[in-house]
Amino acid sequence: MDWIKEHYDKAALFAAALIAVASAVFIGLNTSAFPAAFEGRDSSKPKDNTIAPPPVESIQAAAAIVQKPREWAAYEGSLLVSRPYVLKDGRLVDPLEGGAQLHPPVPNAWLIQHGLDYADSAILDLDADNDGFSNLEEFQGGTSPVSGEATPPFHTKLRLAKFIAIPFRLMFTASPDDGTTFTVNSKDAKRRTQFLQVGDTIEGSPYKVLSYEKKSETKNEIENDVSELTIQNTETGQKIILVRGREANDPTSFAEFTNQLDGKTFKVKKDEEFTLEQEPGRKYKLIDISESEAVIQDVAGGEQIKIPKN
Repeated sequence: MDWIKEHYDKAALFAAALIAVASAVFIGLNTSAFPAAFEGRDSSKPKDNTIAPPPVESIQAAAAIVQKPREWAAYEGSLLVSRPYVLKDGRLVDPLEGGAQLHPPVPNAWLIQHGLDYADSAILDLDADNDGFSNLEEFQGGTSPVSGEATPPFHTKLRLAKFIAIPFRLMFTASPDDGTTFTVNSKDAKRRTQFLQVGDTIEGSPYKVLSYEKKSETKNEIENDVSELTIQNTETGQKIILVRGREANDPTSFAEFTNQLDGKTFKVKKDEEFTLEQEPGRKYKLIDISESEAVIQDVAGGEQIKIPKN
């Protein structure tokens, strides 16, 4: 170390010479590798311009595919989007599988079959074909909800708006000549006592006297006159038996219906036939009525149909 300090200039010169020798050796080694590295890029060699033969078999196979496009196989659902699910009551429902109905009592398959939006919560109340019947009514009637050509029965749009009872109390009071003349009072019509014979019509009513039968009964050792006067409604054919001294009520009543298709109301008398404007060729008959419902009958087929109240 003392020598280096004393001969610093000589030591620096020696180190520089050593570095120069090492650099020369490194350059010499790398220069010798140049011919091998650039052998493939020697432009002095002639070029090979031979064209390789085309892949005939591959071209023919591609042409066959173009002439006959590949057929898609059947797939339930979409190939491009994820399968649709509907969120109902906090859980995901698969409308295609699983059996869970989105809109009971209508099956999901029925909605999908007719192209209805099963994700719409009000789909059953909508009228897809604008024929006056909701999708639910179309399902219940077994008709298509997207074709107005076939509709459920029109009587399904009837509702009972009002039950109208018209009292007509009658009383057979006596037979002054023992079976030829009969006295009848009409209490609700407030008419005078009528003296009638068989075949006569009771004034202010459609009833006529049909027959008379003399009868009596003993009660508490007292003989009572319970003779019967049979009267008949000339409009409906209904018969009522009037027992002497006992009040009887003529069951005349009406049903007031509302047709939901056009909003019109109309009145029908019990035992009377009627038709609907939408199907004039079909006759119905009102056979029973109460405060809660009416019962009509298809005259041709005999089917009895209950009409609910509004």
